[in-house]
Amino acid sequence: MTTDAQMAKLCRDLAQTWAPILQALAHPERLLIALWLANTSSTVRELETVTGLSQSLVSYHLKALREAGLVRATPVGRANCYALANPDLNKLADLLGTLTNV
Repeated sequence: MTTDAQMAKLCRDLAQTWAPILQALAHPERLLIALWLANTSSTVRELETVTGLSQSLVSYHLKALREAGLVRATPVGRANCYALANPDLNKLADLLGTLTNV
């Protein structure tokens, strides 16, 4: 049986873990990139087209997403191909999509 103190500690630990991830996703352009990358991968050039942002801004947002552990880069020729770092993040994208009707 879990005590209130144990549950509070668990919640505090989860909040500490999730806060940097949620902060990275809190920016609309980074969230757009993460949602786009659900179930796919893209180069910076492709993400420029999707977001309408310059190469430098796309790279800036990808850096923040990489630092939060949300995105990984795989070299493909002279470019990098970006994808969500964990397949479970695709589920998060699906969940976020359902929240628009709340």
